[in-house]
Amino acid sequence: MFVMLKTLLYFRYKMNYMNKTKDQIILSFQEGGIKNYLQELEFKLGGEIINNGYINKKSGFDMKVSIYSFINDFELIVSESTPPKDLIFDRIPDDRPNYYHINIIKEGQVIQDFNSEQQFLQAGTPKGIFIYNGLFPLKSNFPAKVTLRSIAFKLSKKTLSQFMPEAVDIVDKLFENDEPKGYHTHLSAEMDRMTDDLYHYETADFGRVPMVTSKGLALFTVLMSSIKKLADKDELHGLHKDDYYRLLKIKDEIVSNVTSMINIETLAEQFAISVSKLQRDFKTLFNCTVYQFFAHAKMDEAYRRLKSGNYSVTEVGYDLGYSSISKFSEMFKKVKGISPKEVIPV
Repeated sequence: MFVMLKTLLYFRYKMNYMNKTKDQIILSFQEGGIKNYLQELEFKLGGEIINNGYINKKSGFDMKVSIYSFINDFELIVSESTPPKDLIFDRIPDDRPNYYHINIIKEGQVIQDFNSEQQFLQAGTPKGIFIYNGLFPLKSNFPAKVTLRSIAFKLSKKTLSQFMPEAVDIVDKLFENDEPKGYHTHLSAEMDRMTDDLYHYETADFGRVPMVTSKGLALFTVLMSSIKKLADKDELHGLHKDDYYRLLKIKDEIVSNVTSMINIETLAEQFAISVSKLQRDFKTLFNCTVYQFFAHAKMDEAYRRLKSGNYSVTEVGYDLGYSSISKFSEMFKKVKGISPKEVIPV
């Protein structure tokens, strides 16, 4: 009876996340090792879990995930995908403060918790590194028909102490008192070249596993050295879980008020945060300024209205707070790449 009830609850849990719309597929899983990801990918998208990863060439998907591991609780994941629809990865914290996740975007675009607003990509979000522990919630959008190549490391503090003990002080400093935090930084030129080599050997017919593993470990070493330098100079700013939740509320506040003007001082006061912290934290999560985000949110709303065919360019421009329709049209073309008149259905 217990097994039947557990199975039923699991089925209901999965069905709650079978939230597929015309434009996106939501995958929800508990954070942790790559196995959790692969099970959800297979469940939602089909494809096949193989000994060293996952592959899916069906239903318009072009996805491959390779896993390399030489020691317990350390995984190097190399992936490449071009999804036909937006993929939303909703990661549930696994309550493991001493288990760390490092995601490196080599090529493509990822929106951190912007829930399928593809137009926002024009503000610039691509290559970068995001580091967080098992207490930090994270939702990411991988846009449809955009090739994404990413490299990830997943490891425990215990494992790190075994093969790179000199790096333990670094993670202790980043995640002091086991706080749920996330950090964003960028690929250096050296790391970028190393990722090129790694992907080159990923397609090798001979010696693929040892070459990719060795290149991955070299990349990890250079990355940890870079993180140490940034942390020592206080140039690596983390985002606490509470800051993260507050930023999501701020984002929602901005999006729901696109017809009015935005004032960053008023916004900071409303959410009990200093202007400097708001600017820094917002940039950390969304990789753009508050005003850039607001401008793109405005143009997203303008696009939706114009596309419906129920509004004229003049009506939309004035409704969104522009006193000059020429300035509205100029901004729209800058963000969307086309004039507002071209959006209205004929």
